[in-house]
Amino acid sequence: MSCTGSCPALPRSRYRWRWPLPALAPALALLIAAGSASAGEPQKAPVAPGPVPCPTKGPGFVRLPGSDSCIRISARVAAGLDLRAGRAPAAAPLVAGHLAIDNRADTDLGEVRTYLRFGNGRR
Repeated sequence: MSCTGSCPALPRSRYRWRWPLPALAPALALLIAAGSASAGEPQKAPVAPGPVPCPTKGPGFVRLPGSDSCIRISARVAAGLDLRAGRAPAAAPLVAGHLAIDNRADTDLGEVRTYLRFGNGRR
């Protein structure tokens, strides 16, 4: 939209925007100094040891770090479709899942076993 003839002047703001360089200069200098101090060779992160197997407890057991317990976590998921042959034209999904946690530890009285199993579904 253009103005013809005498155009009204836009009001001036009371505040004038200034470049915040004087306020940011110390932070910028600190950032540059910190970056140049650590610009040497990159340090490698320490490598954590992998799981230690427990062959005496059975296949799939691994030792828990810092203890004498061995644990095995297993899971199963099954999915399918029931077409209900010979009935009304309907299909029902079949979904089932199981999670099992098996923990074994040697004690003075013998082996202690903890077994948890969670599951759902029709299978």
